[in-house]
Amino acid sequence: MVTGSRFLQRESGGHRSTASRRAGIGVFARVVSLVTRQRVTDPTSGFRMVDRLGIELFATDYPHDYPEVEAILLMHAHRLHSREIPVRMRPRTTGVSSISSAQPIYYMVKVLLAIFVSLFRARPEVKPREEPQALKLERGVS
Repeated sequence: MVTGSRFLQRESGGHRSTASRRAGIGVFARVVSLVTRQRVTDPTSGFRMVDRLGIELFATDYPHDYPEVEAILLMHAHRLHSREIPVRMRPRTTGVSSISSAQPIYYMVKVLLAIFVSLFRARPEVKPREEPQALKLERGVS
């Protein structure tokens, strides 16, 4: 999985969220970094790209409420690779955040609880599907 991080390169400019939101993202980043033993700077980013195995995993077992943080842990639990690349995010021009100004503490507790539960829950095994014979022939593999 490749995640676009808004915080990987500070000098890139772009949108800055509120101080409370940045503090929450920082807490999640530290927790996820500790669990995965790899530096994670933007665990709440929705800018994600996965390969076929990642799609199969997420089709089988994907977090529901606030999936961004848990998806990183899910990839880690299945021993799939994840990394971040820098992206620039512009300020929102339409719509509103799903997290209102009255909800940050509730959101933070809920996500931290979800992280804790995800560390101990059983996960379905996801195996890559066999590539269709037509694609093998197209690539010259028999």
